[in-house]
Amino acid sequence: MSLGRLAKPLRITVGVGISLFLVWLLLRDVDLGEVARTLQKADLRFLVPIALVFFTRYWLRAIRWRILVEHLKSVTTRRAFPRVILGQAANMALPFGLGYVLMIQVTARKFGIGRLELLGAEALERIMDGFVFALLMAVAIATLTIGNSFTGLGAFMLFGTPAGIGLAWFLTRDRGEPPSAIGWRGLLAHPRISPFLTGLRSVQSPRQTGNVLALSAAIWMSEALLYWAVAASLGISLNFLVHIFVVAAANIGAGIPLAQASVGLAFVAKEALVALGETQAAALSYAVGVEAIIILPAILLAPLAAWDMRLGWRDAIPKFGGSPPQPAVTLSRVRRALEGQ
Repeated sequence: MSLGRLAKPLRITVGVGISLFLVWLLLRDVDLGEVARTLQKADLRFLVPIALVFFTRYWLRAIRWRILVEHLKSVTTRRAFPRVILGQAANMALPFGLGYVLMIQVTARKFGIGRLELLGAEALERIMDGFVFALLMAVAIATLTIGNSFTGLGAFMLFGTPAGIGLAWFLTRDRGEPPSAIGWRGLLAHPRISPFLTGLRSVQSPRQTGNVLALSAAIWMSEALLYWAVAASLGISLNFLVHIFVVAAANIGAGIPLAQASVGLAFVAKEALVALGETQAAALSYAVGVEAIIILPAILLAPLAAWDMRLGWRDAIPKFGGSPPQPAVTLSRVRRALEGQ
């Protein structure tokens, strides 16, 4: 068997192994009976504010995605809403980062935007999320007794994410001259790279960049509210800054390479509470509650979102062969759109 044929089974095997290892770390030294008793005492009255925050959080995500791609194509918030619900469900349910791949393909088919352009926009969204996580973690580390275990990660994120935004700005800036056929400028004009950079070009607009960053902060603060509601429903009283820290740490953990996102999120959420002095059982109950609130509604709403988008199974399958895909927009059109802002 060739290396190419071995790559996919090997990646799946490694991914399953990492996920199972994280599950073992999540459950070790935990009295599952005590966890069950803690979950049984949950106050169901908190479901009403949780539902309101959940809806607001997704509406904010829809607005952010509309702004993120407005230099590529005009999309209403109403049309973006089911797309972000489906994207969240796919990212949490599918392992190995397949959720992002699936949503780029589906979005390209349904919104008429090039896959490489979408890849660039999604990459910028994740970098900006990382920057917000870094800021939240820095605030939490400066004000809470967390220890040194997360300091290195926070410092790396605080340095790396602004560097990523700066690199995106540098690569997409208008140099006022046609690209050379050779050298690194010629590489940027390659048909497979230029559309990706077009997707990143919203970073050239201060308005778009500022709005996306502000909305990202609002989205993750609303998620901290969800975490607070979960803790309060379980009778766990914590400083709100703790939930801000857990949002940052857990969502960074959701990006653990090859692991299923929900497993990484639950593992880091539990370890973060243990680091802050909670018992293993209380920390695991909190992690399970957070996972249920974040994942279950998204997965239950995913079929409705797919129906609203009129998705069929063919929409998830990319077409190969034929003429190369054309960018949804040209660089000149993007420049005119950004200059008009």
